[in-house]
Amino acid sequence: MGIIKTKDLAYEYIRRDDDGNVEAIVRAVDGVNLDIEQGQFIAILGHNGSGKSTLAKHMNAILHPSEGSVWVDGMDTADGEKVWDIRQTSGMVFQNPDNQIIGQVVEEDVGFGPENMGIPTAQIWERVEESLRAVEMYDFRKYSPNKLSGGQKQRVSIAGVLAMHPKCIIFDEPTAMLDPNGRKEVVRAARALNDVEGVTVILITHYMEEIIYADKVFVMDKGHVAMEGTPREIFSRVDELQALRLDVPQVTLLAHELKKRGLNIPDGILTTEELVAVLGLK
Repeated sequence: MGIIKTKDLAYEYIRRDDDGNVEAIVRAVDGVNLDIEQGQFIAILGHNGSGKSTLAKHMNAILHPSEGSVWVDGMDTADGEKVWDIRQTSGMVFQNPDNQIIGQVVEEDVGFGPENMGIPTAQIWERVEESLRAVEMYDFRKYSPNKLSGGQKQRVSIAGVLAMHPKCIIFDEPTAMLDPNGRKEVVRAARALNDVEGVTVILITHYMEEIIYADKVFVMDKGHVAMEGTPREIFSRVDELQALRLDVPQVTLLAHELKKRGLNIPDGILTTEELVAVLGLK
């Protein structure tokens, strides 16, 4: 069993009126089966309302299945006695870093999680330093988070999760509120955690360009997994992606259009450098 596994996972949101009567039931996740191995970089894509964030919240027991099962490092999220262990194993970084940062000084915020875990003080400061260095924020350790940019705040949020030494970090649309430079900072930090620290990374996003370095991609639509494969396999299916109301990176779309016009270009071009090489412009 992988670090995160779901079997026939389904989740329903129930809306009730003022008297408590059921008004509507929305099936946000429906029959999802995933098996994510330790050390993988996984991307989960989907337009708004596709169910990807609801799925993410099952991966550290914020939500519990209406049907089916979720296991985190072999622990069933339905087991109430395992919730604390699950959340230590599988950390989460949310969209808005302001909702996750509570300290008045960066290093104090990063140390908050380990302190709650009962880690000895000397070890807490070791973890704070190593976590801030991992996301390249150590030089800002004495700053107030209010003085940081959006991308810097999000990296502090990541450091706070990393300081708890999770095996897996779930990024639930962590760049949705950031400018392009902030998005690059955060994705670079996530990749470094995966490459250097060996942390399993699950990136929930709707920005297609953020997934090109993933080991595997799952594309969600209407609560289902509509497509899965490597980034190159996914980007080879431009028409299907567009039918799912997902944007395609400009370089991938350009290569797709050039191929339709008769040029000998392979499917699934991921970067500008690849396209330049294929066209013989270097």
